[in-house]
Amino acid sequence: MRSHEQIITDAGGVTAFAQAISAPANRAQQWKRLDSIPAPYWKAVVVAGLATFEEMAEAAEKRRPEPQEGLAA
Repeated sequence: MRSHEQIITDAGGVTAFAQAISAPANRAQQWKRLDSIPAPYWKAVVVAGLATFEEMAEAAEKRRPEPQEGLAA
């Protein structure tokens, strides 16, 4: 499974990714650094053929910390 950072890299880098989804390159650079593509952009990523919705969701879920024992999730 690829991370959001890897999806951006595999698209040809920040500039190519940003162009493919019609987003500002500086914003895409921040997403790569944070390893987090915001959900409102997922459809554009899928339409551009860069990832599937399932892959985007799995990568986002992987970033979430595991709940600590005894704490509500």
